[in-house]
Amino acid sequence: MSDEADIAQVAIEMQLAAARLRRKPTLLAVQRCYNCDADLEGDALFCDRDCRDDYEKRRRTHASR
Repeated sequence: MSDEADIAQVAIEMQLAAARLRRKPTLLAVQRCYNCDADLEGDALFCDRDCRDDYEKRRRTHASR
């Protein structure tokens, strides 16, 4: 017979598994800004914080549709 602690543990494990499945895909550095397509050097993914925030906002909006 399961007690409350066992039931809670199963619920937590299920929530963690679901969260792992919802992880953001990893972006690769392609020397172009993922938002505005500007040239970049090194391992940067975005020109600046504004481009990163715009990209994330669009991604969240698209994911919720």
